Amino acid sequence: MKIPTKLKEGCKIAVCTFSSPVPLSFEKRFNECIKTLKSKGLNLDIDENVLSDTAISKQCIANSLNKYLSDDKYDAVIPPWGGDFALEVLPLLNWDVIAKSKPKWIFGFSDISTLTTAITSRVGWYTIHSANLMQIAGNENCNYVKLLFDLLFNAAEGYSFEQKSSSFHEFDYPDYKSKPLSSYSLDTLSELIIINNHEQTPLKGSLIGGCIDTLQLTMGSEFLSFENMGGSKNIIAYLENAELSPTQYKRALLSLKIKGFFSNCRCILVGRNKFEYSNNSLGNEEIILKEVFADLKIPVFGNLDIGHVSPNFTLVNGAAAQVNFVKNKIILNQELI
Repeated sequence: MKIPTKLKEGCKIAVCTFSSPVPLSFEKRFNECIKTLKSKGLNLDIDENVLSDTAISKQCIANSLNKYLSDDKYDAVIPPWGGDFALEVLPLLNWDVIAKSKPKWIFGFSDISTLTTAITSRVGWYTIHSANLMQIAGNENCNYVKLLFDLLFNAAEGYSFEQKSSSFHEFDYPDYKSKPLSSYSLDTLSELIIINNHEQTPLKGSLIGGCIDTLQLTMGSEFLSFENMGGSKNIIAYLENAELSPTQYKRALLSLKIKGFFSNCRCILVGRNKFEYSNNSLGNEEIILKEVFADLKIPVFGNLDIGHVSPNFTLVNGAAAQVNFVKNKIILNQELI
């Protein structure tokens, strides 16, 4: 695995869309998040297509990504948030050139994970699943956001950090349009789902995962294969659902199961299910996870800080991870090796 250079004052950072642009009604929020990056001394190049009320063509998105990912003057390429169709951009990227370029930091969740998992799997760069850029303003004191920036500014071989699952989460998104400096409203008690955790021993493996909406489609393709990661023997997989209905969600999990995604897993970490929160249908998650995973005898921990229901763990794809279950909390350690 290749560790991107740690950030420092004066580093050049590209901000561009990977999937969906930011509508102009969110421009004030976007500007606040840009201020947060600039306050850390970073030198930003903001792509012309980031702010737009119209969709950006897949070729335009690919052109920007090819430009920034292959240009060694950049130390990070950061999207504002996810979207819907990063899948159609993957085949348009110049993978051979990117593979020969200097590794760059990428962070975020949702459709961003379509690209981050592909880059980690195919090119071997560490990438980050975390809060999106559009969430960082106003949340600088969130422990997970602090850890994100600590990682970005201190990354090196042997760097390690620890996180503990949160006691509370937010039920719905803040109103960034009318309140552009909104922070997380952690107003809902978090209750873990625990399946197959009989021995309660430390679980170790290489971390990889993202949004199941798209990972179910890329798994086994040239864009997501454990063979490209050296055929990793021990995997800690993490997943989260954005928009799949209970039936679609269960099918997606079963599809990954059939494709062997869980074959080498030491444990599986599952984020809170955004579809259930959006549709006031809480209660299906535990049933589905039990039906899919009971026979695998792999520890599964659900309702975690991963994905569309904030806050978000900072998770490094490719990192050596250790998961401990202590006093009804998940303790997650990660190390860059």
